[in-house]
Amino acid sequence: MDSYRKQILILGAFALALSGMSACEKETPLSQQSVQPQKGQPAAQSPAVKSSEEAGANSSAETAGQASPGGEAGPAFPSRPVDPAAAIATVNGKDVSGAKYYQELNKIMRHGSNIPEDRLVRIRNNILKRLIEVELVGQAITESNIKVSKGDLDKAFQTYRKRFKSDAQFENYLKHGKLTEGQVRTRIEEKKSLEKLIEKQGTLSVSKDEAQAFYEKNKAFYREKESIHARHILLKIGKEARKSEEQKVLARLVAALAEINSGGDFADVARRHSEGPTAPKGGDLGFFGRGQMVKAFEDVVFALEPNAISEPVRTRFGYHLIQLLAKKPEHQRLFEEVEEQIFESLRNKKFFQSRRKLLEKLRKEAKIVRHTS
Repeated sequence: MDSYRKQILILGAFALALSGMSACEKETPLSQQSVQPQKGQPAAQSPAVKSSEEAGANSSAETAGQASPGGEAGPAFPSRPVDPAAAIATVNGKDVSGAKYYQELNKIMRHGSNIPEDRLVRIRNNILKRLIEVELVGQAITESNIKVSKGDLDKAFQTYRKRFKSDAQFENYLKHGKLTEGQVRTRIEEKKSLEKLIEKQGTLSVSKDEAQAFYEKNKAFYREKESIHARHILLKIGKEARKSEEQKVLARLVAALAEINSGGDFADVARRHSEGPTAPKGGDLGFFGRGQMVKAFEDVVFALEPNAISEPVRTRFGYHLIQLLAKKPEHQRLFEEVEEQIFESLRNKKFFQSRRKLLEKLRKEAKIVRHTS
């Protein structure tokens, strides 16, 4: 699986599972890192979300072959393929489809045919455990007569779509995940239904005092370092280029600078002359901090004053003209700026904790039988 495809799948999975994360990247040809961090996004790394992920992971871990306190019995997973029409497990007398089990297993096997046997055991066991959990929760939702209105579902789906930077990225996620929009909506409906079930217990509410206390405890996380906004014109030339070639490139760059100094718009000149990937955006690099650009570029751009344009700068990419657009000094983000994000991440944490407790309760009360093939 290539890195872009993997990135799309991870983005979609976290956006749907956590409902509090955003996945945005900033493109720059000069970055020394493959992904630039977004500033002040507690949903991405905050302790609250980390705990949520751990809670979610713990809820899907299970020792193969153990019976649950509620009477669950049978093998952890089928030892060989079964008739898709046959049940792979029974939950409170209701069958769990073997076809769903093998559909999920085949998705994973397509991408890793050489999976070690011990890991494959865990994968199979977790797939079956998840399908059993889905059935347990589905039965509880039905018994509680919980419904998600079309309006609420549409709103949640649009919120989910906004996690992607563009419609094309969302379509790529569907394509590489072999999903349909209808399947995504179904998953969202299942999660919203589970939230409603948990909310009946009154365990998902977050008070302002809780959010404020979290902010005070994690203030360092919401401190933004100095950053700047710049754009550039790049003319490419290799490190081992002859002096005569360098002189030709420099002459072109000087001509571009002369055009700007004569009243030309920097962005327009960049679109026409720059050879870097940001050329279509007028050379705009967005905001970035120290350590994200190669040193020769960083030393010059951080020394500029707003709106100033540098002399030609040589890096391993070629020659640059750089214009500094704005500076943001290091500062502490106020609680009011991040309040909504904190509420969302704390609510996610409570969701996963409550989900785990609910599943433990449902398992204890259920009769679960895993069938052999």
